Amino acid sequence: MVRLMLAAWACAAPAFGGSGCEALAARDRRDIPALANAGLDFSRKQRFKEAADCYRKALPIEPKIKELQLNLGLAEFKLGNFQAAVGPLSAAAAMDAESAQVHTLLGMSYYGAGQYAKATPELDRALAADPRNTQLHYVVAQSCLWSGKYDRALKEFEWLLREQPNSAATHMLMGEALDGLNREEDAITEFQAAAAAAPVTPEVHFGLGYLLWKAKRYNDAEGEFRLELAQDASHAQASAYLGDVLLHRGDAAAAEPLLEKARRLKPEIRIAHLDLAIIHAERKQYDAAANELREAVQLDADRADAHYRLAQVYQKLGKPAEAKAELAIVKQSHEDRLEDLLHKVSGQKPGLDLPAR
Repeated sequence: MVRLMLAAWACAAPAFGGSGCEALAARDRRDIPALANAGLDFSRKQRFKEAADCYRKALPIEPKIKELQLNLGLAEFKLGNFQAAVGPLSAAAAMDAESAQVHTLLGMSYYGAGQYAKATPELDRALAADPRNTQLHYVVAQSCLWSGKYDRALKEFEWLLREQPNSAATHMLMGEALDGLNREEDAITEFQAAAAAAPVTPEVHFGLGYLLWKAKRYNDAEGEFRLELAQDASHAQASAYLGDVLLHRGDAAAAEPLLEKARRLKPEIRIAHLDLAIIHAERKQYDAAANELREAVQLDADRADAHYRLAQVYQKLGKPAEAKAELAIVKQSHEDRLEDLLHKVSGQKPGLDLPAR
């Protein structure tokens, strides 16, 4: 009965033109249609914050109205409040498990909130209702990729490449999936295809350069990083990794301004701090080196290389206690890696006893 009243009111009531729904009553079910209609009117006018306020005011009276939950979720989604959209859209999905619209919005809300593992099953339900939807396949592929489900991501990208064989974006994301599966050369091939299909696509040359850098093909990587910087001089990662390539070549003078630029543009790039520390240490600028290494450690405390170099720098600065502490971290890191390797080789999980013979 409430749903029928809601639909009838939406069709028959005059448009609500006030500044908000504060003046509308919210005492019992009879007040729901006015609040719902006000929300619809605000939504039509792209005033989604006011629309959401109206739906939130109505829902405590009767939370089991799917349309109210759906419209509140949609209003929050339109505002970019993806996490806030999840609650009402989940409630709507519980009331209508077959609605592809609800599952699409819920999946996209999880996706927008960065909860990719939760996005995938919702988007899969939407995809079951519309299996030829290229955009849905693309978002599912991204969600799988960024939640570490590389095998599934690969299948989605293969489908997309069959449908759109010249899509640079799909080649790039497929390359990321292959890289996640440690298929390095295949990943490089996909990025090369992307660069050939659309050479001015943002990130395509950096992505290819990064994969080549990982493969220690520094000369090839250098060319790709320079191509990215030719298109976007402010690309911090391309500057940092080009600087690293030049440092590998022994050209610290050319590397330093690139690393400084990367650090200035994006302070969270760890390799820029690490490489600048190496340059400072070689010049016996140990205080500056220590500062850079502490930044590198703060960005990733689990990587042993910065701890080891920091221990060496502390020795040069006459700080044996600090050096000893850093070396202890390096030792523990190596022991942890060895233990993990032994568990992988033996098949024994940490904390479990071997079965009795």
